Amino acid sequence: MREKAKALRKRAYQALSYSKEDEAIDKADRRKTWGIYLACLKPSWKYILIYVFLILLDVALEIMVPFMSGLLIRYGLEGYGALTPEGIPQPLIVGGGLNQPAMSQVWLYGGIMIACAFVAIFVQSFGMKLIAIVSSDFVERLRNTIFGKAEELSFSNIARFPVSKLTTMLSNDCNNIRFFVLMFIRMGAKQFFMIIFCFVFIFSLNWLIGLITVPLTIIAFVLILWIIKKTRPEFIMTQTAIDYVNRDVEEDTEGVREVKAFCREQYMDNKFGEANENLTYVTYSSVSKMGLTTAITTFAINVTIGLIQLFGGFSMINTSLSDPLWQSFNNGLAIFDAGELSMLTSFAALLTLAFSYMSMLFQYYGRAEASKERIDRLLSEKIDITYDPKEKTADFDPDSLSSGEVEFDNVVFSYVGDRNKRALGPISFKVREGMTIGIVGGTGAGKSSLVNLIPRLYDPTEGSVKIGGHDVRDYSLQALRNDIGVVLQNNLLFTGTIRSNIQWGKKGASDAEIYEALDIAQASDFVNSFADKLSTPVTQGGRSVSGGQKQRLCIARAVIKKPKILILDDSTSACDTDTSARIHRQLREKLIGTTVFLIAQRIDSVKDCDLILVLDNGALVGEGTHDELMKTCTIYREIEEIQRKGVD
Repeated sequence: MREKAKALRKRAYQALSYSKEDEAIDKADRRKTWGIYLACLKPSWKYILIYVFLILLDVALEIMVPFMSGLLIRYGLEGYGALTPEGIPQPLIVGGGLNQPAMSQVWLYGGIMIACAFVAIFVQSFGMKLIAIVSSDFVERLRNTIFGKAEELSFSNIARFPVSKLTTMLSNDCNNIRFFVLMFIRMGAKQFFMIIFCFVFIFSLNWLIGLITVPLTIIAFVLILWIIKKTRPEFIMTQTAIDYVNRDVEEDTEGVREVKAFCREQYMDNKFGEANENLTYVTYSSVSKMGLTTAITTFAINVTIGLIQLFGGFSMINTSLSDPLWQSFNNGLAIFDAGELSMLTSFAALLTLAFSYMSMLFQYYGRAEASKERIDRLLSEKIDITYDPKEKTADFDPDSLSSGEVEFDNVVFSYVGDRNKRALGPISFKVREGMTIGIVGGTGAGKSSLVNLIPRLYDPTEGSVKIGGHDVRDYSLQALRNDIGVVLQNNLLFTGTIRSNIQWGKKGASDAEIYEALDIAQASDFVNSFADKLSTPVTQGGRSVSGGQKQRLCIARAVIKKPKILILDDSTSACDTDTSARIHRQLREKLIGTTVFLIAQRIDSVKDCDLILVLDNGALVGEGTHDELMKTCTIYREIEEIQRKGVD
């Protein structure tokens, strides 16, 4: 059993590592992002100020209850509020009736205690509503900030933040922070004031007992902070483990067809089971260690109460004997009675409750800090391709593409920023506006990498991509992407209707414009075959339509805005040859003046293009028309011959 636990611990820590380098990065990110969290909290400052006032009132009311209880014992039960003419106390007598001299003191202080309790209920209820508003509004703004940052990420940025991680951030991590904010403002601030006031009252009653209890409190506090520091990496690892669980669930649901087609259910079960086991172990390890904070707090408070009772009893005995030393401990008072001992015990009980809450708060803090540091990574991420506005000059407007002319000038591109590990280049070519450019090559030749540089989905590592004679980096992203239509390899439709998906290309487009785009994409027939036509629901990812239908809807979405440049990245691969040919013919006839980049696997799809580029291992190995390449480019000729033989 022990060996299995060790093996599980080793596996979990290998899969969910948190290094010194990670810690240094988190420390640097922490300084950058504090302003963001404060900005999310700032709009609620009025509620927070009101709540601080309510906290002080609530603490005062709770302190009043044990204070009044002690006075009731002293002036009522012990009779110091009803002295005889000789100055002797007249304590209450059991069965003596309600007209005893000290009974008025019981009614007075008992009534005040009950009134304080009722007012405290109202104050706490109103304060809880305020703090629920503050924490909920805070986390709403934080989620919007996180999602907004995720929207700004470029393709290279988002590679470091997979969907499973972003999902955990927006759900579990944000909830951890929200709950800590709620508990910190609700319990942390209140118990902080409660601890201070309790110690003030304890010192005012007996400074010796105060001096004894303070070191115990400090030692317990330091030990709790030490435990939090030690468990912080494990809480971060817990959130990473949740990422992996979400990832496996996402993979299984997204690839359910493949899982079942290859009979890999057991493999996915085992994979999820391992991720779940890692999460279970790391959660157990962190929570069990954090559980020590409760034990330490309970021990410190129990010792404090014991010391209060012990030294309080000595004070009662020795002050009644008029011992000057014990009277000095009692701040010079002539006597230490049961009322004062009751006050000290009650304040110790409030301290117990306050430190128990603080101990819980420290546990929430450990989780919230781990979640915050993960979110800090995203919020501190430097965006390499931003939507920053560009300066307009007399001869250049960055908010509008002047033409669809495209030029690659000695372009080199690497996904890791290393020229020696380039995916493309060096490549140079120039195409005029309105041309149709075919791009062919084997798998991994760099076709998609090349076209991704045009709308700045990535930036070149070296060289420049120009549109209308200007570097694409000089244009604003909004203008650049508004005038460039893109249909990527992985087609995606969004939850909604066919109409709403096509309107992604042109906001507010009329049904006539939508049908015009559908005609170009050869999609009108199947759309009209649906009972709801343009209002037909589309499920997440476009699973409610076939692969070929999804491709044609994506093409319609791109062409509806009639862009200056249109990029089709193998976007008719799921269509038959006849449909593909009709789409290409419609593009040439209806999008006159649009520069079209057409990536295709079939030579038949590009043979009529004005210019064909042939790529191999990231290099441009052929350039020309179909007839020219058949004479000059060996790779192009081989591709054409293989495909022709396959057809024959």
